Amino acid sequence: MELRRNDVASLKGVTTLYFEEVEAVALTEGIDMTSSETMEDVNVQVTPAEVGLKIILTDSVVEDDQEDLKRAAGRLMGDAYEKKRDKDLLALFSSAATTLAGSAVLTMGHIAASRATLAGNVTTSGGPAPTPYVAVIHPFSELDLVDVVTPVTPVAGTTNVTGTALTDAILREYSIGRLFGIPIVIDGNITVDSTPNARGGVFAMGTGGAIIYVSAREPSVEPERDASLRAWELNYVGRYGVGLYRNGYVVSVNPNAAAPA
Repeated sequence: MELRRNDVASLKGVTTLYFEEVEAVALTEGIDMTSSETMEDVNVQVTPAEVGLKIILTDSVVEDDQEDLKRAAGRLMGDAYEKKRDKDLLALFSSAATTLAGSAVLTMGHIAASRATLAGNVTTSGGPAPTPYVAVIHPFSELDLVDVVTPVTPVAGTTNVTGTALTDAILREYSIGRLFGIPIVIDGNITVDSTPNARGGVFAMGTGGAIIYVSAREPSVEPERDASLRAWELNYVGRYGVGLYRNGYVVSVNPNAAAPA
């Protein structure tokens, strides 16, 4: 879910909450219902923080390259900001209640198991995660799915299934697209660690979903003149916060992501 400035009174800290489960019991005719349930709320706090970077362009450099250099600096800063925001969101996967595919090669079964885990999330942890779901994986993990789905020449343990709408699309476009009704999103900003594993995730998206994103201030660039340096400082700053609404609404998938050979 995404919260913006108009959704909250103060962005020093944004709090959203959910209520713990209560239980209904069988009653007996003519007997007073003496027990009661207590509504217990859980606050989820997300505190926005500033994120930014600075590039210094000296007068001599600007004079030599004119507007092309300024535009290039703007693109670089925008890309760096988006990468930072993306990696902050990706880091939330490590807080998921369930992790699948630990160090194993990613398979379609892991995607199916993630969907089942979300749909079967116990009521004490929020119940079934709301749909729709989405999967975010590393490009090397996508290749593992491609290799499983489209073995043009069958190898031990596989079956040649080319000639279907799914496999023909993969062969033409090199894109899994959707599996089990779940969009497969590829993200090269996922870190491949030394094992080498690449932690992605399958999660409930949209309103009431797993991830909270709070936009307190959209990024913008502010130039500042430094006369003694004979240069312009380009300051690019925004402010946002991220957090998990419920960790049972996301499944971490942490498969092996060895580089293609």
